Parts: sequence; structure tokens; C-alpha cells
Amino acid sequence: MRVFIFILMLFAFVPPAMAQQAEGAYTCPMHPEISGKEGARCPVCGMNLAPKEEVESKDSASETMHEHNHGHGTKQSMPEKAEDVYICPMHPHITGKDGDDCPICGMHLVPKNEGAGDMHEHDKHSQNGMEGAISIDPSYTQTLGVKTTHVTYENFGKAIRAFGKVAGDMRNEREIAVQEEGWIKNLKTSAVGDVVKKGDVLFSVYSPELMAAQSDFLIGRRTGYKIGNPEQRLKLKGMDEQAIALLKKKGKMMEHTPFHAPMDSVVTRLNVRDGSHLTEGEVALVLQDFSNVWINADVPLRDIAFLQEGTRASVSVPETGQEYETVVDYIHPVSNPQNRTVTVRLVLENPYGILRPDSYVDIDFDANTQPRLSVPEDAVLYGSMGAYVMEALGNGNFRPVMVKTGITASGLTEIKSGLTDGQEIVSSGQFMLDAESNLRGGMAAMGHKHVN
Repeated sequence: MRVFIFILMLFAFVPPAMAQQAEGAYTCPMHPEISGKEGARCPVCGMNLAPKEEVESKDSASETMHEHNHGHGTKQSMPEKAEDVYICPMHPHITGKDGDDCPICGMHLVPKNEGAGDMHEHDKHSQNGMEGAISIDPSYTQTLGVKTTHVTYENFGKAIRAFGKVAGDMRNEREIAVQEEGWIKNLKTSAVGDVVKKGDVLFSVYSPELMAAQSDFLIGRRTGYKIGNPEQRLKLKGMDEQAIALLKKKGKMMEHTPFHAPMDSVVTRLNVRDGSHLTEGEVALVLQDFSNVWINADVPLRDIAFLQEGTRASVSVPETGQEYETVVDYIHPVSNPQNRTVTVRLVLENPYGILRPDSYVDIDFDANTQPRLSVPEDAVLYGSMGAYVMEALGNGNFRPVMVKTGITASGLTEIKSGLTDGQEIVSSGQFMLDAESNLRGGMAAMGHKHVN
């Protein structure tokens, strides 16, 4: 029983310093809902956690001072000399003595008169048109991670991205047709996808009409008596140059007229088999040369105004990582009403057949490139009144400046008005400055509402 009473007495007299080291005994001066152990930092603003009792006492003192300043409560006793009172330049409600630091921002406290002078100076800046200007100790700007850059002219344009579909170049497509009724003989290509070389025999045709035309041609050559142009008649009936040359060489009518490949190509459509009957003008097969291919891209209507024939474009193949440089070859005059896009065509050389029809590629258009007054994209903030940036005035002074923005591309945003070339602005840490400006009411005149 005595031992139990002794243990209870030990717990009753635990020193306050030990109790404060317990979890939750320390809190963030700016975010009271954050608590932790001694030496921990606030995960929101990165400040060192302070003893909860100290923060609560300072908040209570601040509220009491606020009430007294507005005539509520009894008269507060003040020190005999104002220079004996030290305050934080950024948080005037924080008071202390010489050598103390502000528990909120970590700045050294200064004599009250000096702090008041700084506040008068800030008012003077506001009267000069720099509404919302704030002043921060230069050492504290490093804690906030504030970095600055200068407004400059950069050469860039609107970045337009789209995906494209590979298709055969229709200019390199050939239909092989027979202009007279006949029958297919000796078919050399048996399947779609067969590769043929220029001059290869594709098939032969037995056609009484073709044989009659050949006979007239040969008679005219032997006798010199020609009705019209017999060689032209052979071409109109579908005979190619090689077949006519072979007829001249043999000097006799060919029962089976050969048809030859006009170029190195691939069979993309095959409509006949050996022995098939063809009517006049019927297409036997289709050949396609894939040494050049088309890339058809559907571009949104809102971006079409930035493109024109000759606009540079970069094409990348996701599967291989290969990249090609080309230009816009053609922009279709009619839009697709279903998805509100316009088809834009590019042409690429494809000597090794890497780009295959119906495969997809990524396209980056370099549109309307020209020198533009610009700032880093991340430097621009947005509020209820529009876009603005934080201008660096020097010596830890900053102010928000309303701007009118243009296009955004390559990590840069065009500035149409509000800034001039060479002005220094905040490129990193402006969100913390914006938050500090809100706390001090600097953005009230702008009707600020931050939008992520």
C-alpha cells in the first residue's frame, strides 16, 4: 500500500518540462491544429513547433490587446517607455524583449517605434500605387523558398499536340484494270501483301478484243496503212508500254496479253483468281507504293487557326521512339461535326517501311513561333480578378501585379500587358508569399480568391 501511494506522488509531481515533451505538447503558431513533439516541424509551413502554452498565451494576449485598442474592457497598463517594447515587423501583435524571435515567422523582434516606422513606410508604398505590397526579411525569403527571375522575350509558339494515323499515299496508288472483256491467265500474285517490283508480270489476259486490236496494229506496221493511231488504241484497251514493246519485238499477235507492275509496290487489294472472268473496265488488283506515307491527324477547331500549310511538325513513333521532322502538307476545308475537329495531313518518307498503315503516331505542331514577352508558367497565379504575378521590388519587398496573359507553351506564358522586359518577378515560392499577403490583408483590394 505504501509503495502504491509513493508511485502516485511521483506522478503528481512530474516536472512541467517533462510533460511538454509528450506527444501533442507542441503546436504550430500558424496552424494550431498541428501538434507534435519538441523539435518537430509543421508539415504545412515548415515552421518549428512551439510549446502549446506559449502559443495560447500569445494568442490570448493578442486578443486582449485588440479589445483594449477598440475601447473594450479596462485600461491596459503599458511600459513606461515605448522603446522597451519589442514587436515583430510582420506580426505586430507579437511582443517581447530585446533578442527574442517571433514564434510565427522566426524574425528578430525590433523596437516598437521602428516597427511602427516600417508600417508607416508600407502605407506610403500603398499610397504610391503598390496595393498589396508586403515586406519580408531577406533571410526569411530563403525559408519560404522564394526565387526570382526576369521578364524576357522568348521565341516560342502555341504547342499543339495530336495523334495521327498512318495511311498510304493516295498519289502512289495504282489500279490495274482490263478495258476489254477477258479471262485471267497465269496469275502471279496470289495474296494481298505480295511485294512486286517494277516490270514484274502480274497476270495475263485472254481477250478476243485485245487480240483483234493487236492484229490491226501489226498489219498497220507491215503495210504502212494505218487507220487512226493503232498504238494509242492498244493503250486505251489497257496494254502497258512493256506489253506493246513485246508485241513489236515478237511481230505476232499474243493470245495471252501480259500486264506488268508500273512500280515497286505491294498488293493491297486482289479481286481475281486464275481463270476469273473480267468485264470491261473491271479492276483486277490494286498496288500501293509505301515509300511515302500520309499521316492524318484530327486537330481541334480551336487550334486550326494556328496551323497552315508549311507549319513545322515533329512526329514520334511510340513503339520505336523514332522521330521525324516534316511540315503540314494539307488542311481539309471541312470539319467533322461529331467531334469538332479538322483533318490535317502530313507526308513522311518511309524508305524502310517502318511506318505501317493503320498504326498511330504522336504529333507536335510548332505553331506561330515568334518572340514573345514571357514569364515561367508557374509564376502566374489566378484570382477572382484574373491573372497576376508577384513582382520583386528588392530588399524583401514584393507586390502582386495584375497581368493579361496570352498563349502558354514550353513552360512559358506570354504576357500581353502588365509587365515590361527586365522586370524582376517571383518564379518559385510565390504561393507562400500569396498566403502571407492574404494573412496581412494585402490582397483584399483585389478581391482575391486563389484557384489551384
